[in-house]
Amino acid sequence: MIYRKEKSNISLREINKKNILKIVMEMEPISRIDISRRLKISRPTTSAYIGELIKDGLIEEIGKGDSTPSGGKKAVLLQFNSRAGYILGVMIGVKTIRIALTDLGSNIIEIIKIPTEEWLGRDEVIDKLVKNLKKIIRKSKISKEEIIGIGIGASGLVDSKKGLVIFSPNLDGWNNIKLKEIVEEKIGLPTFIENECRVQAIAEKKYGLAKDIKNFVCVETGTGIGTGVFIDNKLVSGDKGMAGEVGHIITNLAGNRVCHCGNIGCLETLCSTSSLLEDIVNDIKKRGKSSKYSESGLKLEDLSSLYDQGDEIVTRNVEKNAEYLGIGISNTIKMFNPELIIIHGEIIKFGEKYLKKVKESVSKNTFPKVKDNYNIQFSKLGENVGLIGATSIVFDNIFDLDSSNIAGQYIIKKRIN
Repeated sequence: MIYRKEKSNISLREINKKNILKIVMEMEPISRIDISRRLKISRPTTSAYIGELIKDGLIEEIGKGDSTPSGGKKAVLLQFNSRAGYILGVMIGVKTIRIALTDLGSNIIEIIKIPTEEWLGRDEVIDKLVKNLKKIIRKSKISKEEIIGIGIGASGLVDSKKGLVIFSPNLDGWNNIKLKEIVEEKIGLPTFIENECRVQAIAEKKYGLAKDIKNFVCVETGTGIGTGVFIDNKLVSGDKGMAGEVGHIITNLAGNRVCHCGNIGCLETLCSTSSLLEDIVNDIKKRGKSSKYSESGLKLEDLSSLYDQGDEIVTRNVEKNAEYLGIGISNTIKMFNPELIIIHGEIIKFGEKYLKKVKESVSKNTFPKVKDNYNIQFSKLGENVGLIGATSIVFDNIFDLDSSNIAGQYIIKKRIN
């Protein structure tokens, strides 16, 4: 179990246990002798630390490996015990709030989806979030003492260090909300918040297409457009959480559509899913073909089907959307020069034909004279990618396995019944 650390420093023993845990998680299944070699500490000392981690429930033995080439004794293999604790993850979207209970490996055990209903006001939405956090704990029948924390992905500008939602363009009234403080007070668990696009990037780095990539960008497409950026294996947040707001780069100076942020001509007004739907409805009205389409009930699922069928109006507008998204991605490439660009969101429903158009736009608008086959892919992590990332930030903050700082905030200890 994890307890909040007192002011005293973490001992060398705890640092070594952290290093062992990290090695096991990255290379499982692995033997004690291999861990000893990698850490360059004695086998008896390594075995003692591993014994403590097994007692704590964080590592488990899973049987024996192959014998050595010389016919030596088979080594006992170790793996991380993801059920040693649990994490709550939250994604606050413009339309939907998702809440999940996962194990320490971000494997979803329970999930709740509720409408955001942002028009009710921020206090009502936060109350709804708190009620459903309590509900999922009750539903799971897991003791709150076994849950190590809560991770929240929120749209807009987020200061993760202060636990503050500074401004959310697509959620009315979400300005300077001390969300970390509110949730910790009402639920009683350590809480960590981050921008929704950055938690998606964290998920891709830990479990997805970017696992072995140092420099990459995740592009979220939905009601808004945003990015999560990793440079040299480090998440880029900026001074006040503003890094990656590619959706609010002014792209169309002659535009007349006002963005939720208050500006005119933002990329978001050109290639978000809401702008795509609006463009198609306007096009239908202009051409007097409303009988063929259900204007009031148009959904992205309908559009993807019509796009596959080659519908003239839908195809024209979807491919215009792809061109603008490609322009946004080309600007991102010029800024960050990533090895990989991963696209998230509902736009994935348009499939490979859409992705091909995006890639054509990227090639045309980046450096046309420099032929480069830019690596742009759809995410493979599915609709719960944000929840995976949100729970990952809890694990990373609590265990802090990448830090050599001996004055960390938390220590690993066995829970006393």
